[in-house]
This record gives sequence, structure tokens and C-alpha cells, in this order.
Amino acid sequence: MDAMTILRRCRESEEDIRRLEQRIAQRRMAMDSLQAPQMDPNGGSRGSGDPDKTGRMVAELDLLERDRDRRNEERNAEIASACALLDMVPELESKVLYAYYVETTPLGMHLTTGDIARREKYTAAYLRKVKRRAEMLLGMLSAERVAGTLPGWYLKSENERKQRRKG
Repeated sequence: MDAMTILRRCRESEEDIRRLEQRIAQRRMAMDSLQAPQMDPNGGSRGSGDPDKTGRMVAELDLLERDRDRRNEERNAEIASACALLDMVPELESKVLYAYYVETTPLGMHLTTGDIARREKYTAAYLRKVKRRAEMLLGMLSAERVAGTLPGWYLKSENERKQRRKG
């Protein structure tokens, strides 16, 4: 895994988590709208629906919540790794990449290079040049050095994901 993959994952994590939260909310609304089958006077069910629909929805909701929690853990590991990696580049480059890939606004949006340039009082063109230079510097780091910034469980789950994609 390379350093830029870690930074891109930091930037994507907010959207990944937001999508999972949206799916969880949809499932909860669907569960709230389900009605329990009504009994007829003879003790049988008048409902013709699937009797285990609620059970399946609960299981699906549980899986989505686990996926969200796992993604949050991965995000925390990716941010910690990104911070360690950004310590390996000059201060301005580190500041720009952190603002672009990791930092978010209060609404959960990522900053653009234009936003960062205005905040840091640089031109957008200069900031893009600094960003490219920093990305190039991080791109030269060895995979071993990048892996050294990640926890073992993260590397193990990444290897398992790669194996599933291959097979």
C-alpha cells in the first residue's frame, strides 16, 4: 500500500460512513413501517407476508451497523497513519495535504485547493504546485515505511480484502 492510498481513503471515509448511515436510517424507517401479522379469531395469521421479514431486516441492520463501526475504526487508523506520513514532508506541504485529505468543515465537507489557498493566503496555482510536490514526495516512500504507520489489524484486513478480490 502506498501513502497516497492512505490519504485518499481519509478523504473518502466521510462519504463511506455517510452512505452507511443513510442505509441504516432507511432500514430503520422500513422496520418502523412493518406491521406485525394480525391473528384471526381462529388463532391463525391473517397476514400473508413473510413471517421472518423483521428478523432478516434486524440482521441486515446489524450488519450495516457493524460495517459502519468497522469503517470508523479504519478511518481512525488511516488518519493516524496520514499524520505520521505527513510528518515526513516539509511543514507547508504537510499542512496542505492534511487540509485537503483529512480536514473537513463542520458540515463534513472537504476543503478544495481554492479554500485552502484563501485560508493560507496563497494563490490557488501555488497551492496546487505545493500539493503536487508533496504528493510526489509521499509517493516515493516505500511500501514498508507506509505499512509501518498502520496497525497490524488494518494490514491483516487489507490483505484479506485483496485475497477476496482475487478469488
